[in-house]
Amino acid sequence: MLISKKKIILLDLDGVLINSLKNMRTSWNNTRKKFNIKHTFNDYEKLIGLPFYSILQKFDLNSEDYSKIKKNYDSISNKKLALIKIYPNVKDTLNYLIKKKYTIGLITSKDKKRTKKIISKFKLKFKYVYSPTNQIKPKPYPDQILKIVKLEKIKKKDCIYIGDMSLDKKFAKNAGIKFIHAAYGYEKKKINTKFKIKRFRDLKKLLENVF
Repeated sequence: MLISKKKIILLDLDGVLINSLKNMRTSWNNTRKKFNIKHTFNDYEKLIGLPFYSILQKFDLNSEDYSKIKKNYDSISNKKLALIKIYPNVKDTLNYLIKKKYTIGLITSKDKKRTKKIISKFKLKFKYVYSPTNQIKPKPYPDQILKIVKLEKIKKKDCIYIGDMSLDKKFAKNAGIKFIHAAYGYEKKKINTKFKIKRFRDLKKLLENVF
């Protein structure tokens, strides 16, 4: 049965649609060595979900080096895209949701250029693709979600966000929408939430109870 009213499904990228940990680890370790950064990938991993510059700020690194650090990280990441794997059944499930007339959007902390490379690599399609910009505040500020809600002219109850990190839960809460935890993702701590999926394909059945 097709949905009777417009429903919006917003998704995180890393840890929800793709497993990019190997790519991140390789990129960070190379960058760490080149710039003599003391923070290990374990330190970096705890902050996944934040924009890259926000992570550098958390590490209290010299702001004058930010652009150089990011340029190196991005260069390695782009060269090692083969290390990124899409989770099982993601494409089939997204196609199913599109056929059911759900509107699908992507909101990620990954920069726009690399995001485009990744979704192109896996041939993923979304109505909205949002990455951090100077004009819109990043997670956990709700700006990106609220902009889509306004553009689609829907009520918040008809919009959900799916993420794997505590930051994503806070993001959805700040926007006043429902949250689904992708429990197979990167978060190491337990996240208490009403809705969760252990595999991406579980989303098909769960949505019947969410909306």
